[in-house]
Amino acid sequence: MSLQVDIAMRSEHDNLPWRKKNLPKIVNGYLFGDTIGEGSYGKVKEVLEVSTLVRRAVKIIKAVRLRKIPNGRANVEQELRILRRVHHRNVISLRDVFRDCHRKKLYMVMEYAACSLQQMLDGSDEKKLPVFQAHFFFTQLIEGLSYLHSQGVIHKDIKPGNLLVSLDGTLKISDFGVAELLSHFAKDDWCRIAQGTPKFQPPEIVSGIVEEYRGRKVDIWACGVTLYNLVSGEYPFEGDVIMRLFDNIANQPLKMPQTVTISSDLEALLTRLLEKDPDKRIDICGIRNSIWFKNTFVPVCSFSLYILIFCIFLFFSFIQFVFKRTHRPLSVYAALEQMFCGAMEDSSSLNGEEVTADIPQSDTSASRARRLAASDGSFSNVCNAPGSSSGLTETRRNRSM
Repeated sequence: MSLQVDIAMRSEHDNLPWRKKNLPKIVNGYLFGDTIGEGSYGKVKEVLEVSTLVRRAVKIIKAVRLRKIPNGRANVEQELRILRRVHHRNVISLRDVFRDCHRKKLYMVMEYAACSLQQMLDGSDEKKLPVFQAHFFFTQLIEGLSYLHSQGVIHKDIKPGNLLVSLDGTLKISDFGVAELLSHFAKDDWCRIAQGTPKFQPPEIVSGIVEEYRGRKVDIWACGVTLYNLVSGEYPFEGDVIMRLFDNIANQPLKMPQTVTISSDLEALLTRLLEKDPDKRIDICGIRNSIWFKNTFVPVCSFSLYILIFCIFLFFSFIQFVFKRTHRPLSVYAALEQMFCGAMEDSSSLNGEEVTADIPQSDTSASRARRLAASDGSFSNVCNAPGSSSGLTETRRNRSM
């Protein structure tokens, strides 16, 4: 009997023991690709929507990991509520949400972005962006942040790593894991909980003097640190340990970077963005009215048209250069090739043995809309939403023993 089993487990091609392959994985109409990021809540993977063949990104949140994070479940439920509420070209959009009840995982499907500003900085030799390109992204950041504030959303973790860039150069504010949604009846934007990145925290938080702080002014400070980092590759305040960093943020005077030339208009804006007194710190309206923000970076001279064309050429050349380093190719191509091309090759070489790809029916936009409507922000209700998945569907090879 053991000899017969051994013969059955051997392949007719190479006379080697048969090993289980990593089969393509399809969940709720999404073909899964490689991991493109990982955070405290779980992994982010590239997926291909089967019905439309559009690339998406899915954040996979494990319930087991949530229990180990303070306020983890509440933060995820808050992020779901916020993403269902906001719709703006400079804010990442939520496309679908479903849950695997057996594996206790929540899947948040979002629009796909090519890279983040942090990846663009890391891909640059000087670890910074040209001033005109930093201006291009900063203006979009302010537009997206202005919309969020108008909807009562305080992000509280603005930084280059959370600012994504699409293939057409559109900036997308992402990661609302620590964001706060103000009440419709709130007369102000006072917040109590701070969970942002230490280097982007304002003095009123790191000093620990006040119990409440103005949420919108916290986001403005983080925008100032982000702009400072984009144009210089440095941070306005540093510290080898967390307490030294907090002390420098609270007490050290602001100094402009010495490694790059900063114009007077940009210096004036950075000074107002990084004002230690939140009451004197600039607001969104003031940023839009600043000289540097309204600057179009078009030289005025007799050869202005040629110089403008040259600047545009340099801009898109830089984008192409950075994307060559940071842009990810389609990671699900190997899975598609294995599902369709591999099946045809195997069927012709296994002596008539039938090979099938068990592909589930494509998830419809109507079922996705029902799930989004039913997911009122509760982690448990997503599992009960119409069309939610209760398990993984994989392509399988039928083998006759």
